[in-house]
Amino acid sequence: MVLESKRKIEVAAAGLLARHGYHGFGLKKLSETAGLPYGSIYHHFPGGKEEIAVAAITGTGVLVGRMIQQAPADVFATTATLFDFMAAKLADSEWTDGCPVGTPALDGGSDVETVRASCAAAFTAMEQGFADLLTELGLPEQDATALATMVVAAYEGATLLARVRRSVAPLQTVSAQLEILIRSTLDAAAAV
Repeated sequence: MVLESKRKIEVAAAGLLARHGYHGFGLKKLSETAGLPYGSIYHHFPGGKEEIAVAAITGTGVLVGRMIQQAPADVFATTATLFDFMAAKLADSEWTDGCPVGTPALDGGSDVETVRASCAAAFTAMEQGFADLLTELGLPEQDATALATMVVAAYEGATLLARVRRSVAPLQTVSAQLEILIRSTLDAAAAV
């Protein structure tokens, strides 16, 4: 029961962070969203808002990184799925729900060190998931790491553009261009 309540808080926090960023979400709203009494938040997270944000951001990064690593060796489908997921999430939320890592990175990531560090670690976990997948496909580790950074950066940038423009077009465009980039990088590595 304790782990279930703690997980409910983390999931609710990830949703609020994706929508409002670090400074924009409060513990009262978190209590309502999680469906738990206000006091239970401090019971599970005595460090309050900062501790909850770090747990939610870190959990998101680990989860997404694992999902990417465990995906079938079809990097194109994995990349497209990631972009399609965000396109659907944005459209379904009427453009209010962004990324639970990218949104707080923009809002609070630079002035709250633990939040910044958890965002950095989450991005690293996502990059590592892609790098591992690309390495399995035969890309040298250095090239895989560089391309993985490009994928994550492009995903976050396209998410921001889509949210601001209220259109999935940036996500669709960037996803298609990444497929071309990944394919040409893999082809070039295979030709060597």
